[in-house]
Amino acid sequence: MPNGIAPDDWAAAPAPLREDVAQAIAAARAAGESVVGYAGSMGLPNALDTLLDAARIVRDEPIRFVLVGDGHERARLAERVRAEGLARGTMLAPIPKTQIPSLLAQVEIAYSGWQRVPIYRFGIAPNKLMDYMMASRAVLHSVEAGNDPVAEAGCGLTVPPEDAAAVAAGLRRLAALAPAERAAMGARGRAFVEAHHTYPVLARRFVDAVVQARARRS
Repeated sequence: MPNGIAPDDWAAAPAPLREDVAQAIAAARAAGESVVGYAGSMGLPNALDTLLDAARIVRDEPIRFVLVGDGHERARLAERVRAEGLARGTMLAPIPKTQIPSLLAQVEIAYSGWQRVPIYRFGIAPNKLMDYMMASRAVLHSVEAGNDPVAEAGCGLTVPPEDAAAVAAGLRRLAALAPAERAAMGARGRAFVEAHHTYPVLARRFVDAVVQARARRS
């Protein structure tokens, strides 16, 4: 069974963003920048070096990268931002889960990346991707796997993993879309999660699978 969403978590009014996160996004808005958001763990599997490499490619373009989270790679990635002078890269401490909807509501593009790893041929089901889609965001997905919820839902673009040039090109394409086009992408993502990845839907699938397995054994 894949990861999913608790609908009740998204039914209530979202918690307000922590001040430093809200200020970073407000500054990007004031500068006329498109905001690319990343929310989640900062470890090797997340391949965030690829995102920073892409940020370097588009460093002179009005695209702001706001990365919120923690993990064993965070300090090294933050040093990369500083050492390479990635002025449009902002790395912030993790926020409570209740603030994730507020964060995602403020970004134009939500990013999720992966390493190129053979085991992903069996499929992926990341929590952050479910959040991105439930938040109705256009998603840039850098992956090669046995499944791709972003492509299945039509809620963004998929590019090869660990390919900074492809990520940069994908960011440019999504940033150049009219807001209504990105909103339509996001709406498709939310509809896909509500149809296939809420816990009530997944629970029914699990029960049906158990019943079918018992029937085969009887």
